[in-house]
Amino acid sequence: MTAMNLSDQISIPIRKKKTRLRYRVAVIGGGSWATAIVKILSSNLEHIHWWVRESEIVEGINKYGHNPLYLSSIFINPKDVKISTDLRRTVAKADYVIIVSPSAFLHQTLAPLKKSKLNRKKIITAVKGIVPETMQVITDYLRSEFNIPVANLSIISGPSHAEEIAQEKFTFLTSASENLELAEVVARMFTNRYVRTSVSNDIMGVEMAIVLKNIYALGAGIYSGLGYGDNFIAAYIANCVKEMKSFVSQLYPNQRSLADSVYLGDLLVTAYSRFSRNRLFGNMIGHGLSVRIVQLEMNMIAEGYYSCRCVHEINKKYNLKIPIVEAVYGVLYEGNNVSSEMNRIAQFFV
Repeated sequence: MTAMNLSDQISIPIRKKKTRLRYRVAVIGGGSWATAIVKILSSNLEHIHWWVRESEIVEGINKYGHNPLYLSSIFINPKDVKISTDLRRTVAKADYVIIVSPSAFLHQTLAPLKKSKLNRKKIITAVKGIVPETMQVITDYLRSEFNIPVANLSIISGPSHAEEIAQEKFTFLTSASENLELAEVVARMFTNRYVRTSVSNDIMGVEMAIVLKNIYALGAGIYSGLGYGDNFIAAYIANCVKEMKSFVSQLYPNQRSLADSVYLGDLLVTAYSRFSRNRLFGNMIGHGLSVRIVQLEMNMIAEGYYSCRCVHEINKKYNLKIPIVEAVYGVLYEGNNVSSEMNRIAQFFV
């Protein structure tokens, strides 16, 4: 299959009717991105079931219509969203399951579910990382651990910070699946007056781009922390795009344009935005803090930290040239001097 370029993508129009879609959907995860996704879905769907780990979130939604731990400004109508800490029951009520749990906790989160309870569902992953226990991207993990058919898998991605969704700022997303019918259904779920969602069949290219952009954003943060300015970081991002294109194309040959928002746009917003966890993580490393201290200081997961190790391990099989990823890996996992390593790799930028 070939991926569709921006000009070929199917753009799902905003629904003008007030009647809601009747897809039965479960959302797994209670963080910022999960809360933002529930907000988007609430404008479109009749049946939303939401699983969270924390009982205080359940109480906050049911009593006050707000998640007390994440994006508390968002109003979630408890009449529209059935929230629970019972994972099995939540999944059982849905035909479509949207996974938004951080990748670092995904294996643990899904462990209570039997394969037979998940592999007949349509799965949409909004997870922006890898599974540390198995060193797999999310769709590979779901196929191997739960026997999810490729035709039942979709990804929702794009340049999107949960904080801006909360403010209803105009956002572009992409629904990717080898099953274009599923991709179109997902796009309809995620399209409203402030979110436009296009369709692509490049599911593996999109997923690997997600993994890489978090690493590159972490590197951008390191350079910023070291005192490099916007001029340099713009050149750094350009070199990241070249590395991403080479790596993704060799792993997953396809006709794709990295200029599309789901690739380049997502990389740019993650590398530059003040909301970016990965940039913040890198910035603290660049200022001289140790990885351990940064992890303790941050109250959120920076997916790029785990993704960097994953890509390093994956590349042992292919032995491709990914010098930026390897430089960041050396800083995070091998204790290489931050300034020396990042200055060294900068000599090869063009």
